[in-house]
Amino acid sequence: MSDAKRNAELWRLLARVRELRLERRRRALNAARDGLHQADARLEQRREEIRRHDAQRESILQSCGHDKRGGRLWREALRWHDERTPELHRALAFAIRERSAAADQVTKASTQLQRETIGRDDALERARRFKAALLDRD
Repeated sequence: MSDAKRNAELWRLLARVRELRLERRRRALNAARDGLHQADARLEQRREEIRRHDAQRESILQSCGHDKRGGRLWREALRWHDERTPELHRALAFAIRERSAAADQVTKASTQLQRETIGRDDALERARRFKAALLDRD
């Protein structure tokens, strides 16, 4: 087997391997995008919880000042309600960090996909050149 033929076979095989790696990177990018969509949904859910919490607080505040006897109970309810606020904000901060990490994963997966695409295209081009050189020689 001549060197040119061996090189053509080698680059054709390498192009196939690169194609398989490219498919793996595409799947990784799709999985990263799914993770980002899930993180977006969790983030929106946390924001909605805080909006509901704030609306409930307004309702409790309006009830606090109506009468002296019931007002004490409403103020206690307000205190209890406000104790939950830091927990909600921690959950929101965690969701924001989670979303940021998911976005970073998408960026990383996209970069890896681009790199694999360039490698595959290079291998295909070299395989074509070696095949053309073989055909020209014959």
